[in-house]
Amino acid sequence: MKDEKFEIIGNEYYILRNLDYGGTSKVYLIKSIKTEKNYVAKIYNSKSKYYENEVKILKKISLLNVSNIIRLISYGEEEIKEDSNSEPENKQYIILDYLPNKDLFSYIKNNNEINEQEALHFFKEIIKAVQQCHNNNICHRDLKMENILLDENNYPVLCDFGFSALIEGSDGQTKFTEYFAPSNYIPPEINLRIPYDGKKSDIFSLGVILFALLFGKFGFTIAIPSNNIYKFIVKKRYDKYWEEIGKVVGNNKVKSISPKLKELYVKMVSNNPNERPSIETVIECINNI
Repeated sequence: MKDEKFEIIGNEYYILRNLDYGGTSKVYLIKSIKTEKNYVAKIYNSKSKYYENEVKILKKISLLNVSNIIRLISYGEEEIKEDSNSEPENKQYIILDYLPNKDLFSYIKNNNEINEQEALHFFKEIIKAVQQCHNNNICHRDLKMENILLDENNYPVLCDFGFSALIEGSDGQTKFTEYFAPSNYIPPEINLRIPYDGKKSDIFSLGVILFALLFGKFGFTIAIPSNNIYKFIVKKRYDKYWEEIGKVVGNNKVKSISPKLKELYVKMVSNNPNERPSIETVIECINNI
């Protein structure tokens, strides 16, 4: 059965199938008529602030020529027919590289538990990408395993910059007051609606990702002082924290993780943003493990 073609950008691309319905856009697998190469299209309703923000950030990143951050191919606005049952509507779109191996969350889910060495392989590439962002005054603000895609060699590629922000000012100390819905990845200052440092927020989210890579689970459900597990991080009762984690993942698993790695993790997810390390310090610690 041949693909039914629905043009979305002149005569250059057509939709193959839907990949995802995100909170701010619809994501499609598309094919170039000229090259027969597959790409991804994120299609937004017209005048979406997330479209404008993602294009701005990706254009800045594209100047860096970084391999582990998603590549912007093109973008624009025009009449788009998304499927056979819809009428053409004015939409905004972003065309990105297509990475065939899904995302890191799917990989961890399908491979159950990975060892420390493989976890560090993934994490080193992720923090390199975040370092490029932070060095260029970009904070991602939506770091999670679903926003880390895997290329054909299973190397992580950071994507989804719709919630990202540029840090203005020469001191790099911009505080943000745009808050997001609670999730495993969100730091306590955002959960508590306190103005926050975007880079320190990213470090917290990276800590959550590190734990998930090591243990195949999350280290707490929500980072607030009253949480039955996160409260031990707040109180700096790390011995008690790891004791509670051992009940979930097994004491042998907790003991198998290097002490330096566990120490780095609890610093990254500290309740106090000022106690979290910079991305450079995280990289230095990981390289010394």
